[in-house]
Amino acid sequence: MRAFVKMPTMSKDKKRDAILEAAYRQFSHYSFRKTSMEDIAQAAGISRASIYSYFQNKDDIFRNVSIQLHDQAEQMAQASLESSGNDITSRIEGALLARHGPFQKVATESTYGTEIYDEHHRLCSDIVSDANRKFLKSLTEALNNAVRNNEIDLQCAGLSTEAAAELINFGASGLKQGAKDLSSFERRIKSFARLFVQACRP
Repeated sequence: MRAFVKMPTMSKDKKRDAILEAAYRQFSHYSFRKTSMEDIAQAAGISRASIYSYFQNKDDIFRNVSIQLHDQAEQMAQASLESSGNDITSRIEGALLARHGPFQKVATESTYGTEIYDEHHRLCSDIVSDANRKFLKSLTEALNNAVRNNEIDLQCAGLSTEAAAELINFGASGLKQGAKDLSSFERRIKSFARLFVQACRP
């Protein structure tokens, strides 16, 4: 059985975090459909009744796992974009890996990656849309700063910073296709960020 990264603890409620962490492991290792509320309770070391004090059902747990992952990805992406010690290539690369990497990891390393993706699409489309909106706003602001600091010139490509941010994000999403593992995806992202910035050098 493959090892998965531990879910980040975002809440001050340790029992709630334990439920989400246990659910993340169960979904990744045994699939969403095969995982029961009892399985999650046992993995979290609590009673099944306790789970219902926090979540309505398994769908609700899945959505909250997604929210927690997206929140962490957003924080890491923002930290990368605001890093003053890195050049614009590294900042974009780090932000894209933070935004897309955790989900690509589950998709490629879990035996049930396809099923988890389908369930994510069914249950969490609003969460994904909101996360994308926030990421595009942060990326646009970072590109505006890079233009002001003369790190890149988007006028030469006829792009606004909003259009460039959208292009970068969609490009990163497309690079997931056919990537057999997280390492392959990371290599693609690094090349993509380098290529984009090089094409926009002033």
